[in-house]
Amino acid sequence: MPGVVRCLEERIQQANAAESGMAAERFATAVIAELSADGATLHVANRAHPATLLVHRGQARPLEPGTPSLLLGLADLGGPDIPVDRYALPAGAVLVLFTDGVVEARDHRGVFYDPLPRLSRPLPSDPDRVLEALLTDLHQYTAGQLDDDVALLAIGLPLDANDGPGKTPAAPRRKADHGRRG
Repeated sequence: MPGVVRCLEERIQQANAAESGMAAERFATAVIAELSADGATLHVANRAHPATLLVHRGQARPLEPGTPSLLLGLADLGGPDIPVDRYALPAGAVLVLFTDGVVEARDHRGVFYDPLPRLSRPLPSDPDRVLEALLTDLHQYTAGQLDDDVALLAIGLPLDANDGPGKTPAAPRRKADHGRRG
């Protein structure tokens, strides 16, 4: 995983070097995640991105990085370390990853959207239903006026460790991508 992060960092650094002389530099937030084959463990390298959410038994909690990291493109300002966090995952949970357009969405008063309260309610452990609930709430919150791209990914975890991905997929079940709305 650190190798993937280094590769992404190098690409952004190369793009910045190719555009030397321009005032703007490229940088990006990112979550690089690896789910174990049995769905019981998640490894995450978070580069200043909104944390992945773990939804389980009516509660949502962010999987915050143990050590904050700089955005991709800014590694020359920090050390060479690329922290990778490990999370043990409960059976039947749903992981929710999303772009920053979700948490940067605002209501009519300009208040940012927080997905935690919507996902901290009794929800089925079906990733499709979790995404539907989140998207419905986001669109109601913003009155359908999203100013940024929104992409979501929900991953349903096996109901028990013996299921594995062959019986209950630990792979993404549904993706939602909603472009800019005006």
